[in-house]
Amino acid sequence: MEKVSLEIREYIETEILPKYNGIGGHTDEHIRQVIDRSFVFLKQTEGLNPDMVYVIAAYHDLGRLVDNDLHNFESAKMMRADKFLKAHFSAEDLETMAQAVEDHRSTLGHAPRSIYGKLVSSADRNTNLTNAMRRVYDYTRHLHPEMDESGIMRECCHHLRIKYSPDGYAANMMFFDDPDFAGFLEEVEKITRSLEEFTAKMREVNAARGL
Repeated sequence: MEKVSLEIREYIETEILPKYNGIGGHTDEHIRQVIDRSFVFLKQTEGLNPDMVYVIAAYHDLGRLVDNDLHNFESAKMMRADKFLKAHFSAEDLETMAQAVEDHRSTLGHAPRSIYGKLVSSADRNTNLTNAMRRVYDYTRHLHPEMDESGIMRECCHHLRIKYSPDGYAANMMFFDDPDFAGFLEEVEKITRSLEEFTAKMREVNAARGL
């Protein structure tokens, strides 16, 4: 990220990333991972603007503060209304970034409209099983506070399988070379075959963080 302008980095660090702490399951830790992965994929491309890549990655989930189900569109609305971004990017570049944020979700069923969208969508794919299990557990508890523990385990297992198994909706939304993601898909497919084994693994993951 050494090519990102200092002014933009300071704005994102102080004004945008702290807002993620109010979103269950999507903390700034996840956003920083997406930022880092975006810059890994940036090396596989030519001619992209690092500032745009950085802002897109930082902004992509912010709309969860407003509407979780439509967070990609809410994130884009926030981006289009951001006075700082309007002052630092052309209207065309800002619209490209907003569309990339709109298109990043693997559930949309279509490829992003631009290379920027494909980049952030690919970067948003998880590659670490432990992180994925922690996120889905926290998010499920946040979304379904009425569920008992067994219900949460079933929901978590189901969610990871339909999202990341070889025939899952996120498995085909990778637009860059990423061996880590391929290995991650194999891990998810294996651990979600059995709810009993998944539950044991999730308890192990939660115990390691004192839950």
